Amino acid sequence: MKKENQSKRFTIIIPMHDAEEFILKALESVRSQDFDDYECIVIDDHSQDKSRELVEKYITSNPSNNFQIYETPDEKWGPGTARNIGLDNGIGEYVVFLDADDENSLKNISSAIDRNELVEVLILGFQRKWRDRHDNVLLTTTFKPKEKHTNKHYQMGKNNEGTIWSGCWKKSLFDNNKIRFPENTVWEDLIPKLELFNAAESEKIKICGYSTHKYNVRPGKSIGTTPTMDKLKSMIELHRKCARLVSEGKIDAQYEKDIKTRVRNSPALAMWMAGMALYTKVLRNIPEKVDKIKNRFSSCKARTEDNER
Repeated sequence: MKKENQSKRFTIIIPMHDAEEFILKALESVRSQDFDDYECIVIDDHSQDKSRELVEKYITSNPSNNFQIYETPDEKWGPGTARNIGLDNGIGEYVVFLDADDENSLKNISSAIDRNELVEVLILGFQRKWRDRHDNVLLTTTFKPKEKHTNKHYQMGKNNEGTIWSGCWKKSLFDNNKIRFPENTVWEDLIPKLELFNAAESEKIKICGYSTHKYNVRPGKSIGTTPTMDKLKSMIELHRKCARLVSEGKIDAQYEKDIKTRVRNSPALAMWMAGMALYTKVLRNIPEKVDKIKNRFSSCKARTEDNER
């Protein structure tokens, strides 16, 4: 239940589904910061592992009003449903979205807001860590936002970098414009993100010069690395919905050309999905083959040493 007569600078919303390996690290990355003007809302999305039990114990062992846990109703599922629960119960001035296996830095985000009076959207820098099946980091890439990312036409059309967690959002943008996430589906970020940029005032969209977010890409652990035909169909349908946003009055007519550009570029996302499928296959299979080669080498070496004796 939403608290009355209280407020926080940030509401951190974390959807969680079968994240027992990573969720405590994500929560600790929030709690251990030298900044406490926040609330952290975890929403359990029908986890079948011990995620919920771990979070409840964590909250009990860290008694404060900063951490809460909710669950999605039986008839609903997905990050969109979970994020809507967080939005409906949050009391923060700004909203930050975090995945259950990621980390962020609130103090840097807060400092950037202090330097940009009345900011409504803060575009965040982030690190993306590509991991193998043993959770070793194979590659780290860094995204640093540029001034072009504050341009609403760019965000409506050409920009494919980042999802909802790559921004810090004034909560009133969601509430005053009745923006919520699609439920019971995947690829839930895109349309709300377009609606948020549509609603924000251009001069109140700013960039954060810091890398504030660490996003982990794990084979088979996310929507992008577990592509299926159903997910591909969902993405195609999503872009059909994007094409109707202007005619439905959800996006200003001045952005119609930009939306058409986005829809035309959607085949590139299909190619990206194919690349992620290859990434998942390679990272799942190659380490096993390498392990087999190592084992065979060790066996041959042991037999050679025995023969030499």
